Amino acid sequence: MKATEMQKAKSADNELLKKINDTKALYIAAVLFLVLFIVVRADALAVVAAVLFIIGVIVESIVSAKEKGLGHEIKEIVIAIAIALVLWFGSSLLLNTSSPFNGVVSCSMLNTLQRGDVVVLQGGAVKATEVNISGAELDRIITNGEEHYICAFCSDGNNVRPCSIDPRTGMEALGDVLHYKCGVCRQKRGASEMYTACTEGVYIKGVYVDATLKQGDIVVYRPAKEDLFAMTGDIIHRALVKINADGNTYYLIKGDNNPLFDVQGFDSTLTRTNGMVNESQILGKSVFVIPFLGYVKLVAAGQLENPENCNIINEYINTAK
Repeated sequence: MKATEMQKAKSADNELLKKINDTKALYIAAVLFLVLFIVVRADALAVVAAVLFIIGVIVESIVSAKEKGLGHEIKEIVIAIAIALVLWFGSSLLLNTSSPFNGVVSCSMLNTLQRGDVVVLQGGAVKATEVNISGAELDRIITNGEEHYICAFCSDGNNVRPCSIDPRTGMEALGDVLHYKCGVCRQKRGASEMYTACTEGVYIKGVYVDATLKQGDIVVYRPAKEDLFAMTGDIIHRALVKINADGNTYYLIKGDNNPLFDVQGFDSTLTRTNGMVNESQILGKSVFVIPFLGYVKLVAAGQLENPENCNIINEYINTAK
């Protein structure tokens, strides 16, 4: 009697699992919770979405194994992995890049790219304003640290104005070959706002590149090991300047929602920064954006909490030329 009851209970459980699997209820619920997370940004919703999705995969595997056998299920898993690998390496070959897809994990490219977007990348020439300099001029830039000068506020006693300073000395300074045009940005944090110094553009050997126009390809690059951004991983920002010097190519890159170029970023001790990006560090340029798909990566990696810069919008305001 007990055996019969156990068989009935087991049969009922199997029917329930099959019904859940056939209706795709868990997947549908996972999508709904993910949409809710995107709208209200509550981390708990993303966790629920991830758990529902994982349970859905487990249920589907159990039902498939019972109906068609464990060997068949293992075969399907192997086929799925093979298809994913073919798609990845096929896309890499077609798009001429080792990294054809990259997820946006920060808000440094607002409002051009949103956190959770997936960027489809293509290899090849990067579009940016091109400047040719000599090897000696490049050496002067690096020796003087001109690419690392930052924009801040200077005071002459009566007036406060945006200016370029050498962070090593804290003194106002303009580069010999490369110098930045500093301005003022309105920085919005929710309902409040403040003003901060920001980089409006850069002069290199007399050529001016206006950063406020946001012209140039969006690229993904891998920071050098010694760079400040190396702790972050691959960076998705806009290439604004392409510098050719003695057969080598370097880029000045900036996030659309960042007040400064990447090379102007420093840690709190002002001892670690980012170098100019060598062409070999570029993984590809953006050719297509898939909204929201990157949230799968964010959930899987446990990166649910929005970074601090997601609460900040930087807007350039008119300043004297």
